[in-house]
Amino acid sequence: MSGGWNPVTGRDTQGGQPPFSPMRYTGYAQVWGPCVYNMHQQPWYPVYPNGAGNMHARQPQPAPYSDTSMPAAQMTNSSGGTGCEPGYNYFFPAEHTKCHVFRSSTPPWQLPPGAQIQFKAAHVPCSVTVAELLKGFGCDSPDPKKNRCYEIVAGSNGAWYKGISFTGADKDMLKKAIKELGWDATRTGFPGKKPVVCLWFCKD
Repeated sequence: MSGGWNPVTGRDTQGGQPPFSPMRYTGYAQVWGPCVYNMHQQPWYPVYPNGAGNMHARQPQPAPYSDTSMPAAQMTNSSGGTGCEPGYNYFFPAEHTKCHVFRSSTPPWQLPPGAQIQFKAAHVPCSVTVAELLKGFGCDSPDPKKNRCYEIVAGSNGAWYKGISFTGADKDMLKKAIKELGWDATRTGFPGKKPVVCLWFCKD
């Protein structure tokens, strides 16, 4: 401590460095070889290839995650890229519902009780229309009647039952927001609360 009291050496009159401390503002020759007490020379600090705070430019990133069963997982911006454009933030809707989208080639209500089914979990804005929901989960068949969505309801015996359903040909239904179907923020799946919305889509 320059000009202060040092608890080890007493009054610090000159402000020198502690004994054996490295010199300031000097480099060290990184030479491999035996040192005092048979210790090896310290290695170089790693120079990372990219990232913040270094002189290297950012390298190309891998392609974004792509899932044809859920095109809505990625946002395509006005420049043709994925995600928000540089400098832009995303304004999230205030209300979402929880959806579990079953991924099975067989309708879940035709599976035996207790069958294990893979699913994709998603937060879906309650303002999304039924038409946007079908498109966002990959129902893009040119025949609108083949684009179908089923709500799946869990039974007490481990089986699944078919609930409401609609197709891409139901013009009146396509205009509705999913909140009008009861798929709103109250579908949390918490104990004592409403269950998560379970859906099954198909396009053939």
